[in-house]
Amino acid sequence: MTDDPPENVSDSIRYQGKAIEDPSWIPDFLADQETGVLGLVDDDTPHLVTQLFVYDPEVSAIFLHGAQAGRAHDLVENGEQPRASFTTSEKGRYVPADEPVNFTVEYSSVVAYGHIDFLAEREEKRRVLEQFMEKFAPQLTAGEDYEQMSEESIDRTAVYRLDVESWSGKKGWESPDHPDAYDLDAVQ
Repeated sequence: MTDDPPENVSDSIRYQGKAIEDPSWIPDFLADQETGVLGLVDDDTPHLVTQLFVYDPEVSAIFLHGAQAGRAHDLVENGEQPRASFTTSEKGRYVPADEPVNFTVEYSSVVAYGHIDFLAEREEKRRVLEQFMEKFAPQLTAGEDYEQMSEESIDRTAVYRLDVESWSGKKGWESPDHPDAYDLDAVQ
């Protein structure tokens, strides 16, 4: 973790019974998740993009990558220190109740806020893209199972860095033996 980790704003969550207070839970949760939603603003219109990501606790940053074109790219490129949000979640079982208004679902989630920009240096981009390969293809070895990343490939890839300034986490899970909780697939 960095000397200056993101501010945990979980205490601002309306339902405090689900707020995360453990400072290690959020980075651990981010490390385990595969996809998330990047939120940007285009004038007054939200722009959301679902992407694979890696979280680097050493620099308190979420990294994403994509083409050097498109709406998200343009919003980051044309903004002056654009702000962004990012969320990822995990869903569990459905939990019925006597009244439909009290039905719920098990879940864990994180929302992060900060400034977003592009990485410019080729070696920094390579390091982050290699983190993607380690996370999403840990069974494969560069130079054996796939070619090393060429400079051309690195140069044509946009790598985003969201410097996380604050975040919040929530989780709500029932005991594993809850008698009424169910997986939706099992009852359809």
